[in-house]
Amino acid sequence: MTYYIRTATPADAPAVLAVYAPFVEHTDVSFEISVPSVEEYEARIRQKLEHSTFLVAVDEASSRVVGFAYNGSFRERPAYDWASEISIYLASEHQGCGLGSVLLDALEELMRAQGVVMSEACITSSNEASVAFHAKHGYTACGEHHACGYKLGRWLDVTWMEKQLAELPARPAPCHPASAAETERILAAASARLHKK
Repeated sequence: MTYYIRTATPADAPAVLAVYAPFVEHTDVSFEISVPSVEEYEARIRQKLEHSTFLVAVDEASSRVVGFAYNGSFRERPAYDWASEISIYLASEHQGCGLGSVLLDALEELMRAQGVVMSEACITSSNEASVAFHAKHGYTACGEHHACGYKLGRWLDVTWMEKQLAELPARPAPCHPASAAETERILAAASARLHKK
């Protein structure tokens, strides 16, 4: 299979939800209990695009969205502006082929272009595959919250992992969306990597 990565649009909400819904309904990977409506997810995509990044991975043969990744606000206080929380999801049949690695790398490059310094990931502790995936990409565990979630009949821990994306500037400039030119360059390079696989 061959793939490409592009910036999402609100019109992608139904396709993104088709990937996301099984994680909500059948797993504790997501702590959401019910699948968001299309309208709600359209609003989420718009909000991410205003300040950060929302990417989709597309199967070239079918033109179907098979994965997505985004970053967004880590905490509300302005001193946290240079840290950003990430999420990444792939449909099960498209996992294990390297797509997730390229998608995460592209997201991190765009975060650097935004001025983000620290990438933060909140992972259900029992999701060993995700913990291992993030560790492979340079994330280190920095904390754990115990029994902070309840879903599918059990109490759940979460593990926080983080990665420093850039040097810590003495006086950081305000974060901003990546420019159109930077976005195009980064996504073209990511899609080229996928075509070589």
